[in-house]
Parts: sequence; structure tokens; C-alpha cells
Amino acid sequence: MTLSLPSWLTLPVLVFFYKPLVRIFPKLDKDAYVRTVVRAGNRFFRQRFVRTPYGERMLFLPYCLRAEGCATVIDPEKGLLCQADCRLPCRLREMREMALALGYGDVSVVVSGKLHKKDGMLRSRDFLVRSIGQRQPRAVLGCLCTYDLREKYLRSANVSREGSLGGHGLKVIPQVCLLDGCNCRKSSVDWQELEALIRAKD
Repeated sequence: MTLSLPSWLTLPVLVFFYKPLVRIFPKLDKDAYVRTVVRAGNRFFRQRFVRTPYGERMLFLPYCLRAEGCATVIDPEKGLLCQADCRLPCRLREMREMALALGYGDVSVVVSGKLHKKDGMLRSRDFLVRSIGQRQPRAVLGCLCTYDLREKYLRSANVSREGSLGGHGLKVIPQVCLLDGCNCRKSSVDWQELEALIRAKD
């Protein structure tokens, strides 16, 4: 017998059972499970996300997508700063500039707080929560790895029908684009998928 759940219930059920399943099945493919959670979440929140005006959205991109040779100028308040005189071919900068041109309320390139603690960077989760608290967007598009998502955000307290990050006192309509791997220094992503999510509009 196949159990069929309504769409609004699939996401919280998957999130709730993640930790118990990991304890029962230590060899569970965590990355595959997280990707299933993301697909369910993106489906559930998509219509509300695409109806949200660009100006009421925030985009968070990871600095591990920066171009080889990036100057990596870091601001503890703003994350990675793209230099106006930079001539490196950089898809990360292209995505940032495209989102801003569309009218996104803000775009931040999130830096690893673990690797750049000496630069005064917060942990990535704390940076994200602080930025959302300051900007108060209705919707957020985040690009991150499966490890970060499951270790920092995959909590029942963070998921509700109204939005995510409820455990932090915030409610935002989320969409997620997962990275191909989990390397904090250098990673890759499906750029077409990311661009489609950035442009998504009703």
C-alpha cells in the first residue's frame, strides 16, 4: 500500500522523521534525503514564491561559487563584496547582478564563518538570520549545500505552512537551489536551475 500525503503535510513529515531515520538507519543516504526534502519544499512554496514581487525577495549565494582568483574582499556585515573593477569572468557575480537588475530587495554572498572567523564573520546561519531580520523580506531564495541545510536548518521548528525559519522568529517563503557538492572553498551548481529560480515569476 502506498501512503499518499497532501502536499502541505509532506514537507513537515519528511523533516520530522529525518533525525529518527538517521538514528535507526545510520547508513541512510543523507544527501539524497535532503534533496527529497528540498523538492517537496520547493513544490509546496513555489506558487507563493513566484507571486512575491522581486522587491520583496532576498537572494543568498555562497562564496564557494566565486571565480578562481577572486580577491575575496569580505565585509562582516555584507559578506563577500564584488569589486567594481573586477574583470574576472564570474557566474556568481552575473547571478548577483541579474537579481539586482530584476529588482531583488537584496543579494548577499554568504561567507563561511568557520573559515573566516578571524575576519569577524558570523556563522553562515547567523549571518542569514540577521540579514533577514534586518531586511524583513517576504521570500528568500537560498543556494547552499546539503550538509549546511541538514545541519543548520532541517528542524521541525523551522517549518510551517506559513514559511520557514520559524524557529528563529522569522517566517519567509523559501526556495532552495542545492549545490552539487559540500566543499566550503570551491563548489559548483546547476547555473540554469539557479537562474530559473531567481527569475521565477507568476
